[in-house]
Amino acid sequence: MKTPEDESRPQPEELLEKDSKIRFQCRPGLPCFTECCRDVNIFLTPYDILRMKNRLGIPSHEFLEKYTKTLLPPGGGIPVIQLVMKEDDRRCPFVNDEGCTIYEDRPWSCRMYPLDWMGDQGGYYFLVGEDKCKGRGEPNEWPLLEWLKTQEVGPFEEMDLRFQMVTRYPRLAEAGVDDQRVQHMFRMACYDLDTFRRFVFETKFLEVFEVEKEVVEQAKKDDVALLELAFRWIRFGLVCGDVLPIREEVAESKRKEMGVASGDQGEKEG
Repeated sequence: MKTPEDESRPQPEELLEKDSKIRFQCRPGLPCFTECCRDVNIFLTPYDILRMKNRLGIPSHEFLEKYTKTLLPPGGGIPVIQLVMKEDDRRCPFVNDEGCTIYEDRPWSCRMYPLDWMGDQGGYYFLVGEDKCKGRGEPNEWPLLEWLKTQEVGPFEEMDLRFQMVTRYPRLAEAGVDDQRVQHMFRMACYDLDTFRRFVFETKFLEVFEVEKEVVEQAKKDDVALLELAFRWIRFGLVCGDVLPIREEVAESKRKEMGVASGDQGEKEG
């Protein structure tokens, strides 16, 4: 039996292949111009937020407070960040009559529109028909992969794959996350990058965790490198503890605190 969710999912015949061609152009003058930016649910990835807050020149905590809200799945789970529409016209806060004011750093979902990706089936599909998106009736024809390249989706897809190594890990999916402290840790590391930077460089973080020197130096000046370190730290705490090893002197101190000698620990583990 098909569920309502199954009915809403695109069917295999609706999926575009990599060698497909699409007709699409969004431009001022179309009757639907910027309408796709109104009263819509836009969920932001960590890389979306990194790009947007840097474009605006504000710290991540200010971006989150001013432009987003944090959602938690019923019964607990990892936090999801949603962009908040303006109250007066339900339009994206970064859109005006001329278009997107942060176009070069717009979120991944905006770059993909009017397409979306069906990850489990490996294809793309149109979210809306030509009745709603007049850009689909424009004469411009693109090979699908070429169009995706013009939208510069590559870095967004790459960073999301790394993010999914955390969010889609079976152990995390099975166990769930209902501890508010863990949820706060996840939100800070993945979405509030400037606060995570202070956590790394202004606390004992680097005294506890053994992080490669080149990674530390890169994370000091590169937000992408810092975000990758955040993913490793989250995986350490929520998924598997071997992706960010604790310094041996710290581990030894903890063993002594517990009254367990190194040799005894090895015997117990063996």
